[in-house]
Amino acid sequence: MRVKDCMTKDVVCVKRSTTLSEILATFRRVSFHTLPVIEEKDKLIGVVTFEDLLKVFRPYAVEVTDMLKTIPFIGEVTEDEDILVADISQDLGLLVVADDIMSTDFVTIEPQVDVSQARQLMKLHSQNRLLVTEYGRLQGIISLFDIVLAIFKEKGIIANNGTH
Repeated sequence: MRVKDCMTKDVVCVKRSTTLSEILATFRRVSFHTLPVIEEKDKLIGVVTFEDLLKVFRPYAVEVTDMLKTIPFIGEVTEDEDILVADISQDLGLLVVADDIMSTDFVTIEPQVDVSQARQLMKLHSQNRLLVTEYGRLQGIISLFDIVLAIFKEKGIIANNGTH
């Protein structure tokens, strides 16, 4: 079985200029928490995950925090991410865009690859989903759930229409 046989093809995407408010509204509307960021012709340039939203609450970038920890006598540097007490401007939803918080370090797979290789890649990178691309263009997303569901269908445990 190939990735293209069980991937989700209708993927909700955002542009690099999509605001935080629009991203949050999209997350509320869809059942998954991975939004590919695309440019013209569906070229994949990044991904926004729920974890990326937490970047908004960090006082410093992770790299800066790591650097400060190496300087002697600077004292304890903590990454306070308590969103319940964070001082957040009302304008944040319009000022922060996908480009500010997206990850550009993501794992992709091609649609013709066997699902067993997709699962191995998920394990290797500790991911539950992979972005499916061909020539850099987004084709879909395959998740561990998609693979399990396809195997259940293949084994006759569930019917192709979702019922048995």
